[in-house]
Amino acid sequence: MNLMDIQPIVQSIAEATAAVLKIEVEIVNHEFIRIACTGEMQVDILKKLEGDRVYKSVFANKKPIIIKEPGYEEICGSCKFFANCMEMGEISVPIMVYGQVVGVIGLLAFNQDQKARLFENIEGILTFLDKMADLLASKLDQLYMMEELEKHNHKMIKMLGLVQEGVLIIDQHSRIIELNEQAKMILGISQSHELPAAVQVFIDKVLEEDEVTNQAFELQHQLFQKTVIVTKKILFDRNNVKEILLILQDVETIQGIVERASEEKMKPFQRIIGSSKQIQEVKSYAFKASQSKSTILIQGESGTGKEVFANAIHKASDRKDKMFVAVNCGAIPDHLLESELFGYEKGAFTGASHVGKVGKFELANGGTIFLDEIGEMPLHLQVKLLRVLQENEVERVGGTKVIPIDVRIIAATNRELSDLIAEGRFREDLYFRLNVIPMMIPPLRSRREDILTLSNYFMAEYNKLFQAKVLGFDKELTNLILQYPWKGNVRELKNFIEYLFNFIQDGYMTMENAGTLIERKLHVVQPKETKMVMYSLERMEKECIKKAVDYVKKNNQNIEDAASLLGISRATLFRKLKKYKL
Repeated sequence: MNLMDIQPIVQSIAEATAAVLKIEVEIVNHEFIRIACTGEMQVDILKKLEGDRVYKSVFANKKPIIIKEPGYEEICGSCKFFANCMEMGEISVPIMVYGQVVGVIGLLAFNQDQKARLFENIEGILTFLDKMADLLASKLDQLYMMEELEKHNHKMIKMLGLVQEGVLIIDQHSRIIELNEQAKMILGISQSHELPAAVQVFIDKVLEEDEVTNQAFELQHQLFQKTVIVTKKILFDRNNVKEILLILQDVETIQGIVERASEEKMKPFQRIIGSSKQIQEVKSYAFKASQSKSTILIQGESGTGKEVFANAIHKASDRKDKMFVAVNCGAIPDHLLESELFGYEKGAFTGASHVGKVGKFELANGGTIFLDEIGEMPLHLQVKLLRVLQENEVERVGGTKVIPIDVRIIAATNRELSDLIAEGRFREDLYFRLNVIPMMIPPLRSRREDILTLSNYFMAEYNKLFQAKVLGFDKELTNLILQYPWKGNVRELKNFIEYLFNFIQDGYMTMENAGTLIERKLHVVQPKETKMVMYSLERMEKECIKKAVDYVKKNNQNIEDAASLLGISRATLFRKLKKYKL
């Protein structure tokens, strides 16, 4: 703090003090600049004092100094005016703000009369100077408080401009004290003192309500009609003066924010390629599942994209900032899977690391663990997994203490777990704990419109990777691709297109330039006659329908589910069943 910031006030107090005491006054700041003074010293006002040991001592000791014999006392020893000082007496006191010296008030006597008045009542003089020092300190503190309040107010105004809601502060007479730009937009006003009649009625209506908490009001205006959610809070209520805070939220704006937030959360699923009704339904279902904390069991044939969906569920959840850990239970030997999942302590078994190892569950703490091919997990590990689901804790191999964890489990399988349960190879209680949210990903052959969508996506991907210029499939090859069963699903289709790109990198892929490649890869021979083509297509259609019907029967589903799997209507399915005598 610097006394220079209130120099006019300091000078006024110096002159008032000199007039009362009839003694000359000098006030310096922390830089030893003469801020104020009286008498002949005024010619040197605002100049810096050099080598003043008295004032330096006051700053250092934070105590008053009384000098009755200037020029002859110990403190005067190094002064250039030693034994020849023009002063005849001096009393100096510190000006303190928050325990720090910010300046000194000095009373200086230059004649015998002033000296007599200065030392006549030293205790009274010190008391008076302390009061003047406190007055100066309070003035300086007040200045900085006002500056801080002004800065704070400026920040508050900026903050009001940044918030999404409309902020309105009014008095008990509906007069606006403060409002932000968002409030102006919601109320349709440009100036706070020019309120349309509809807005004035709106504000009056809000004030009539004794309690308003997230209450919706209709705001009607000649140019627009809105529904506004209003929250009211009394900021000040004293001596018949009220200040009321109104938070305004436009319902349309809120809906827009919610929609945008939902779209943002849906982004991981938008990256999953597919435009069929079936895959769109699965993506919508998976998004809803992602907002839950429950365990998910994803079922589907190999290559349908179970891990892709699991990853999207994780990224759309509130765990997205934590780890997503994928473990293929069928790819790790039984004797290693336990230590891989649960970790182990040092020296737990021969060959174990001397520092131990963190397991996948611990690694995924706070996030998501994806257990692919869960049906391949040995029975003894199924027991440990069941404990993790029940107790939310793990125990390392060779360990003696339990470790609490917070992990969401997503399991996946391409096998019928009900068959494994019947064979005694999978625990029924674990199945129920995993299958809280069941998910089924349909095979590619049941959503044939996705075959071309995926093919075009993969071709664009491999055009970049191979620096190729493939334009697509011709009509004949397209028909073949659409009719092929794709037992390996999306994975098989992707690998097939990559295979073709190794041999064809320009123009269209046709039966003429790709027929031999297709025969080698897919083991499909293109029939020479149209009649044979029709026979081949009919045979594949019959096989697909039979497999779909067998599947739904096995899973206690109905005929509509079979039609959905095949991507055809119920009536069409019945017609085909009759045609093929199934």
